[in-house]
Amino acid sequence: MGTWANGPFDNDEAMDFVADLAEAPDWRAIVRMLDHVTKTAGYLEAPEGEIAVAAAAIVAAAVGEATILPDSHRELKAALGAPPDGAVALARSALARVVAPASELDELWQEGDDHDAWLTQIAALQTTLSARP
Repeated sequence: MGTWANGPFDNDEAMDFVADLAEAPDWRAIVRMLDHVTKTAGYLEAPEGEIAVAAAAIVAAAVGEATILPDSHRELKAALGAPPDGAVALARSALARVVAPASELDELWQEGDDHDAWLTQIAALQTTLSARP
């Protein structure tokens, strides 16, 4: 099993996503992922949920603290610059989708002892995102 903890980048899917972005910083990949997850009807698979949380965290870092990003990728905030219009709202929607019913990621967290800690991480991202229009 790979890396898995409750932070937005504490899993292999998210780390791969942020590593790819670091090589080619582009808001389009982030917005595309957030949009996809927000529009997913039916069951949302865990890997998509993990990447959506990471993408939302990158938006939160862009409008808030770069410390949200992993230490190895703090420069991503400067490399990306300000998020495009609508990205903050999309990030909020994607996070809401990840903790809604029919989300495999939420179900997996519910099976363990860290569900509350994970929800606290998601809520912290939502708070950062809600501080901006």
